[in-house]
Amino acid sequence: MRDRRRAETVREIKEAALRLLAEGAGAGGLSLRGVARAVGMTVQSLYNYFDSREALLTALVVDGHRDLAIAVQSAVDAFAGSSTLDRRIAATEAFREWALTNRSAFLLLYGTPVEGYLALRQEEIGDASLGLAAPFLEVVFEGWSPADLAALTVPGFAPAVEQTHDQGIPLPPGALAFFIELRARMHGLVMLELLGHLFPFNDVAGELFHTAMIRLSADVDAAHAAVRS
Repeated sequence: MRDRRRAETVREIKEAALRLLAEGAGAGGLSLRGVARAVGMTVQSLYNYFDSREALLTALVVDGHRDLAIAVQSAVDAFAGSSTLDRRIAATEAFREWALTNRSAFLLLYGTPVEGYLALRQEEIGDASLGLAAPFLEVVFEGWSPADLAALTVPGFAPAVEQTHDQGIPLPPGALAFFIELRARMHGLVMLELLGHLFPFNDVAGELFHTAMIRLSADVDAAHAAVRS
């Protein structure tokens, strides 16, 4: 009973913090005093749950990465057995929808770094953020063999780029560079929409995004055909 009550209070604190972010406080302006006031408790009582602003922000960052990864993975799973294109579109649309629905959380993850904020539990944040890679790896490189991935080089990339790798993502350097470039194309459109910078396409942002993701998928297929030829 006590554990459940504590979990409920933690949830209320996190929800209050996200509301304050959405109301314009900004991550840099978020304070434990403001959060405590929003949930009707003293700052001293709130310290029993989060002993610093950094601890609260870290919890929100970890939650955000995990929730976004779950949303994308669920969308991919819902299209099991469908075409690769449909699965890719499902994944990218889920990413966009989560960002639009959870604007404050998304900007906390990917927006301007919070001045003075030193993330706690760096390893946990890293693991949570890498969780988002899994569903995208599943649909982007569906049908690719290890030999196909190893053969992927990107014209114009400097040798230093193609020799860089990350142990957290099981891809050869060329494939990893390609994967991140694709991610940037998707992410960039979402961020521009979120901040209102898609003029003159703000009113048709969904259609613009959808067609761009179809083209992105075609680029993946073209790259796959090239390494197999």
